[in-house]
Order: sequence, then structure tokens, then C-alpha cells
Amino acid sequence: MNSPCTFQTPKKVSVVLVLASAILSLLSFQLCSLGAPSRASGTIGYLQQLNEEDWILKAEALHYLSENRVQEALESILEIAKNEKEGPWIRSRALVSYCKIQDPKDIPQILSIFASSPDHVLREGAAESAGVIKGDKGIEISLKLTKDNKEPVQLRALASYSRIMGEKAWPLVQQMTESLNEELIPLAAESLALVGNENALERLNKLTESPKNKRALIESLDRSRSPKTIPVLLDLLENTSTDDTNFAYIISALSKNDNEILSSSLKDLIRTGRDSAIFAAARIITILFQDPSLGADLRSALTTSSDPKTLEAVMIALGSKEMNPDSNQEFFVDHLKHENPEIKVLSILCLSHCNEANLYTLLKETIKDSEGSVSIAAMNALMDAPLEDAPTGELVSYLEDVLVSTDSVIRKAAFDLLGHAGNEDDFEPALAMLGKALSGTDTIRREAVAEALGSIAPDNGIANVARRQGYVSNWMVLGTFLNDKEHKAFTNELEPEKGIDFEKTYPSTYVWALQGNQRRDGEKPIEREIGWAEASVNKTNGMLMMGPLLPPPGTFSIAYAVSDFDSKNDQELFLSLDGDDAFKVWLNGEKISEKVAPYLHRKSCIASQENIKIKLKKGKNRILIKSANIEYEWWVRVRITDANNRPVELF
Repeated sequence: MNSPCTFQTPKKVSVVLVLASAILSLLSFQLCSLGAPSRASGTIGYLQQLNEEDWILKAEALHYLSENRVQEALESILEIAKNEKEGPWIRSRALVSYCKIQDPKDIPQILSIFASSPDHVLREGAAESAGVIKGDKGIEISLKLTKDNKEPVQLRALASYSRIMGEKAWPLVQQMTESLNEELIPLAAESLALVGNENALERLNKLTESPKNKRALIESLDRSRSPKTIPVLLDLLENTSTDDTNFAYIISALSKNDNEILSSSLKDLIRTGRDSAIFAAARIITILFQDPSLGADLRSALTTSSDPKTLEAVMIALGSKEMNPDSNQEFFVDHLKHENPEIKVLSILCLSHCNEANLYTLLKETIKDSEGSVSIAAMNALMDAPLEDAPTGELVSYLEDVLVSTDSVIRKAAFDLLGHAGNEDDFEPALAMLGKALSGTDTIRREAVAEALGSIAPDNGIANVARRQGYVSNWMVLGTFLNDKEHKAFTNELEPEKGIDFEKTYPSTYVWALQGNQRRDGEKPIEREIGWAEASVNKTNGMLMMGPLLPPPGTFSIAYAVSDFDSKNDQELFLSLDGDDAFKVWLNGEKISEKVAPYLHRKSCIASQENIKIKLKKGKNRILIKSANIEYEWWVRVRITDANNRPVELF
């Protein structure tokens, strides 16, 4: 059996979520122009960034400010474009940014200057900028630069001409894209996308079958902002691995399209039946665009798929809360029986997103799965299921197989679920089934069972669970007597130590401690009468919490606890005890232990002694504990076991 702590599917889901987060971050930057306010958030910082020496920071600012059309940036951007000390590339980007921000009817003089520059990089910037100029001037500059002696300039100009003219640009586009070097295809793609007629798209598809420079091609298609490029982008995505950085850029480009058009294209992609196409579509749905109407197509497409990665991608997509997972509930249930444990776990995770699913009904057999990862995933899902769906009074029977599992991790998960979803009606059945664990020698299992039982026990059940583990559970308590930081009163013999009389009352004094001080200056102790009271442990780990049982305050105090019990015969056993802060213990009038823990301010100060060999007499026996506390927690605990460390139930 594989380790139930190391299954992989949730990690795969988390990887998809991390990828989605990275893509969303990219989108937040690249899509900042959509619905942008007059001054977008972060504008001041980017305006200042224009003055940076680092060209990367400057380019980032130019992109942001142009996408958000920040008018107050115009003058600074123009200065960058004019500054001959700047590199030609950053100057060309400044010109493009300037033209995007300014009124498209205006023709900046610097555009004409760049268009005639001897530097081809500046001419390329002019060629791109011409596409945002309305009217004949933009056409004129574009056409002029299509005849440039540099092919990148020509194709940048062709894209601008196509942006202005649309399908009317086809004759020139057809001519100039007839025969291209591989490195020029990304530039030509923008023109073909902008023309967008049948012939242009046919050529675009042919040119982009096996791109060498995928990033440049994506950027070119992205600039076109044409929905007709969606099939091309989807084809690129299908042939791009999720760990390729281009994957995020393709998703970003797709995100700028209308959802209805994108949904239609995704349906066409899914219906091809190709594993890679189905996988790509599922990833888009998970990361970018959730359309519940695509669920049926995804499920149907899987009938011809045998790739487990494709199935995983589809399940993650269908399990998204925005995809109405309830409509896919039957699909998830069917895959609970899949031979691959990772698919089973994914099915469980997806079902946990179904609002109408009763997981206790659906996962009844799955929690018994022989693969630990599946069993644990099922119980984790049930931890988040509505409590009203739990089988009241029958939860122990429901969990029987996992409650007694030999795998400690599975068993612990079952105990946690029992404690979470069980109630008083489940206590007696649980005690009957798990009672042997309370009297066993496996400490980890005993404590886990006790904790689970304690969480569903009725008021009188806690002491019963503690008693079965050998803890002294029923006591008579008396307190408090005044103590101090040096435990002076602890060392003195007080009246209850001279003889126990449960009907008797005792004079005592106390003070209210303030910030660790024993008393305020000049403060006199307050006197009162105290008497014995019945008490029982209120934790399944056998702790007798003294503070809640005694009159306040619990600081600088001493109290006594007595427990009487019968032994059927003379016998030798072992007693272990601990407490916070100090204790003395007598058995049948004989002191058997005394421990004082070092004082730690506002921290637990635990004194302990294990396996004290004791002799019990036939008939009545008595344990007397003197417990001292300075501050913080206050408790004592006593457990009796046999020579094999098995608990002895005497109380």
C-alpha cells in the first residue's frame, strides 16, 4: 500500500492553481487598458519610472501608460522619443506609446521624422505607429514604409495598413506574404489576422503550423486583437506544454476575446476528439473561462480518450465551482471506481464541490478503499460535508473498517472524523467497538481513540473514557490554601494531611495576585471557610483541572485531592503521575512521591514521576494528593497500570 500521506493529485491541482495565479497576474498587467479610469492605479509610479536609466523599467512604464492612455504622460514620452541619447529601440517604443495616447486624428511631426530616419529601428517604430493614425496620413506613411529596404519595416507597415484598411488590404498582403523567411512569419501574421478573410486565414494557418519563434508569433496575433485568430492561438496552445512560459502568453492573448466567441471556438476544439485538444480546452476552462455549457462536450469527448492526463485536466475543469459541478456529479461518481487512485482522489475533490451531493452516501464504500490516499481523501472530504448528512447513531458502523485499520494515519483520520461528525448517540456504539484500544499498550492509538470518544461523549462519558485507560477519574477536592513563590506552604504540614474528614470545613486565606506579584503592598490575606467537594476528571487524558473546581483565585494556592477505591486482592501495580506545578502523593497514609517543577513565568511547570511500584491491599485503598500552583495552568493526573503497562480499572 502506498503511503497515504504522499498522494500526488492535490499537488497537480495546486500546480494548476499556481499557473492560473501567474496568468492572472499577467492579465492584470496586459489588460489594464480595459475599462481604465482617467488615471489608472499606479500611474504616478510609472510616470516616475520614465526617468529611470534602466531601459527595461522605462519600456514597462511606456507600455503601461500607453495601454491606460495617460494623457499627462504625453510630454515626458515625447521627450524620450526625441532624445538622441536614448537607444533607437526605446525611442521607437516611445513613439508608439505617444501615438496610442494622443488624439488619433493628430499627426505628430516626429512620426514623419522617424519614417524618414536612416535608422531602420526608428522606421520600424514609425511603421507600427502609423496604424493608430486615422485618415489618409496613416495610410500614406504605411504604404511608403511597405517599400522600405528592410523587411521588418515593410511588414510592420503592412500590419498598420491592414489595421486601417481591413479586408481591402488583402491584395497587398497577399503579395507581400507570398514568400517569407521563417523569422519574418510572426510579423506577417499580424497583417493576415487583421485582413481576416478566408484566404488570409488559410495562409495564416499554413504559416503558423510549426513556428520557430512562438513568442513573437503570439505577440503579433495579440496585437491584432482579432477574434479570427482564436483558432490559431488554440492550435498553438494545444502544442505548448503548461510549463512553457509561452503558455501564459497564449492564455493572455485569448483572454482579450469575447467570451461567447471563445466558448464557440472551445467547443470546436473539444469536438476534434484529440487528447491534446481536450487537454488544452480543459486548461483554458480551469484557468481563464468557465462556461458550464461546455461540460457536456468535455464529458462526451472523453469517450475516445485514454490518456489519464487528459482525464485529470477535464475533471479539474468540471470540478470548478463556476462550472456547476452538480451537473457533472454522475460523471464524478463513476470515476470513484477508476483503477487509477489519483483519478479517484480527483473525483472525491470534485464531488466535494457539488452542493447537492450527499458525500456520506456517495463515499460510503470509498473510505474503505485499499489505497490509503483514496481513503484519506474521502474522509477529508467528509470533514467538510454538512453535519446533518452524517448517519446519526450509525457513524461508528459507517466508519468501522477505517476505525480499526492497521494503518495509523488512516485510523487517525477516522478518529478525527468520528470526533467531528459524531454525537452522543454514537458514543456507546463507539465505546463498545473501540473500548479495547483504551486498555491497550499502544499509547498513540489509545490517546487518539480517547480524544475521538471524548469529543462525542455525554457529560458523564468523559470520566468513563479516562477510567478505562487506568486514570483515577473520581475525586474529592479541597482548596484553596495560601501558597507563595517559594512553595513555603507546600513544605508545611496542613490540617487535611493530619486526617481526612469529608464533613469538616477548614479556615483558609487567599490574595489576588497582580502581574505575578504575590500581593499588593500592605494587602492583607482574605479569610474564608472551605470544604470538600466531589469532582471528576473533565478530560479524556485523565487531567483533573483544579482551577475550575475550586474557589478563585488559583494563583499562589494549595489544594488536596482524595480518591478511595477497592482492590479485590493484595496486588503490586505501578502508578504514574504528573501535574503543574508541584505535588506530594500518599498511598494509604504512606508518602510515595514528591516533585516540584522549576518555576517558569506564565509557562507550564510540569512535575512528573512514572512507574512507581505500589502495593494495594485487599479492600479499601486511598490516594491523597497535595497539589501546589503559583500561576498559569493547574492540574494533576494519576494513572495505574500493571507490569505490562496495561491500565488497571479500579475507580
